[in-house]
Amino acid sequence: VWDAGGLYPWSSFASAGTVVLTSSSTEDDEDKGGGVEGTGAHQVKIEGLDENYNLVSDTLITNGTSTRTSTVEFLRVYRAYVIKSGTDDTNAGTITISKGGTTIAQIRVAGGQGLGQTFMSTYTVPAGYTGYIYHWNISTAKAYNLSADSDVYLMQRNGGEVSWRAQDIVHTNANSIERTYTFPLKFNEKTDIEVRGLSSTSGIAISATYQILLIQNNS
Repeated sequence: VWDAGGLYPWSSFASAGTVVLTSSSTEDDEDKGGGVEGTGAHQVKIEGLDENYNLVSDTLITNGTSTRTSTVEFLRVYRAYVIKSGTDDTNAGTITISKGGTTIAQIRVAGGQGLGQTFMSTYTVPAGYTGYIYHWNISTAKAYNLSADSDVYLMQRNGGEVSWRAQDIVHTNANSIERTYTFPLKFNEKTDIEVRGLSSTSGIAISATYQILLIQNNS
C-alpha cells in the first residue's frame, strides 16, 4: 500500500545509492528561467536510511520535468515532502523519486490538489532502535461494489533476513478497522515493515496508518 500501487520494489535497495527526483509539471521548478519561479514545489526533503541503517535526509531543488540527483546515498526511503513552494503552496504535478530507474516514492496530485508529501505504508527500523507498533488502522473502499472483500496484511522482514512474514491480518469489506494492541508488536533494528492488500476484485482503494514507537537500544 503506497502511492504508486502494486508491490513495493524493495529489490531497488540491494545497496545504497543516490536517488533522482523529477515532476510531471514544469511548474514544480524553483527557477524556470529568467528568474521566474514555478507555482508548484521548489524544494523537496527526502528522508530515509544510509548503508548502515542510520537516519539521513537530503533536500533537492526541483527542476520541473528535468531531473535532480541527491548527494546523499540512500539504502531506504520512507518519506518525502515539499518544504518550499510557489503560489500553489504545494506540488503542481506528480513528483517521482526513483533509484536505478525504478520508482520508489511519489508525491501525488489528487482532485487537482497537490498532496505535498508521500503516503507510504513502508518503513524500516533504524540501527540502534527497536520499534513497537501499538495502533494500526485500515480503510478500504470500492465504488458501486460494496461486496468487494479485501485482506490487508501487516508484513515484516527481520533485519538481515530475506523472507517476509505476516505479523497481522485484517479482513475488510469497504469499511474501516482499527487494531490497538494491549502488548505492542515488536520490530528489531533494521526490520522492514509494509502493509499489503489483496482483494477479490480490482479497483479497490486501500489506506493504512500505523503508529510506531522507537526506543533506543542499550549500548
